[in-house]
Amino acid sequence: MDQVFNDFNIIEKPLLVNEAGLIIYYYTNWLAASNKGQYSFDVAYPGFSFSKDWLLISIEELFASEKAYVDFVKKVKSEAFPYLEEFFTEKNTDILNLFYIFMENDENYLPFFAGIFQNLNIFDLKELTYERFKEVFDFCFLKFMGVELSDENHKDLASLIASKKKAFKENFLSLMAKLPYRDELSMNLVRSYSNTRSIYDRLLPLLEKLCEILKEKIPLLSKDLTNHFDHIREDDYKFIKDIIDQVGINSFLLANAKRLNVYSLCMAANMEMIQFMSEDLDFAFINLGVFADKEKKSLGKLKLLNQYLKILGDATRIDILDLLMERSYYSKELSDKLFITPATLSYHLSQLHVCGFVGAYIDGRKTYYYLRKAGFKKIIEELSEFASNIREENHDQRE
Repeated sequence: MDQVFNDFNIIEKPLLVNEAGLIIYYYTNWLAASNKGQYSFDVAYPGFSFSKDWLLISIEELFASEKAYVDFVKKVKSEAFPYLEEFFTEKNTDILNLFYIFMENDENYLPFFAGIFQNLNIFDLKELTYERFKEVFDFCFLKFMGVELSDENHKDLASLIASKKKAFKENFLSLMAKLPYRDELSMNLVRSYSNTRSIYDRLLPLLEKLCEILKEKIPLLSKDLTNHFDHIREDDYKFIKDIIDQVGINSFLLANAKRLNVYSLCMAANMEMIQFMSEDLDFAFINLGVFADKEKKSLGKLKLLNQYLKILGDATRIDILDLLMERSYYSKELSDKLFITPATLSYHLSQLHVCGFVGAYIDGRKTYYYLRKAGFKKIIEELSEFASNIREENHDQRE
């Protein structure tokens, strides 16, 4: 039997800075929503729909059976609102725009700046040094600029980023020409690279207020959090192992040979976020929303099938799968063969990872990607089960 990774560090301490970043994201999302007038900020929640006109839904409807959670979120957002409103004036438009830049313009993913917060993993604001902020900022910046981040010649994230900054400066014009964002947002992203210190200094007072609110309100969720931690420890961490198996990174984590940190989030109750990269084996973790396990149980079969079929319905992803039928590929090989940027490839691979269609393993210091049968078997099983329940009438009969 194949070895299964089983070394988890369940961290119960709340990630206050990550949570504060989510509050800011919810506010910027609410500001830009076309149906903003239908929902006050405290009840608004980002919606997911094929129609971009439907951008907000009500948290009271989404979590109708979770009264304590709804009360918690509404209290946090109500107290945060005046500080957010005061902060996002004309002088901070540059920061606001960084919340409207999405990888490949896909708004189902966290935007650039929200992604920075979710990679910080900081419990208390005093731990957020400028050096730590700058490191994660630069990592996300280079990724959104389309710089290839895979490189087997670097042993840690700091040396990798230093090398890639040099490559970025040398290839700046060609990278700019390939950016998929609107011109205004592209320029905003580029300017942020040299304005990071100013952005950090301006954000700190706002983050301080938001962290204070969160620290006071999170105890309201003590029962839900206890249930959450108990559940992810059940059956020898089965819930987490299932996520790892679905994404196909078991061999990656075994090669890492280190405990995997598992954090929890309150403000993003359904989130499942996995971060891993071969260039810095310490830079691997999972962020789970407090109701992530419930989301799995309540999500209907048709919604799951919709996710799978939508992911398979993209021409670039089909090309990736076609190449991986031949053999395993290193990321740079894939991007070169497909004539797409590393950022675009990363986006498509993450989509395929989510449904278990591809997996990753380490050979030396390179991450290779391969096809996995599990994801395809699952969609076949789901479709077969759905088809078996269809009550089809014979409309060919004539009286």
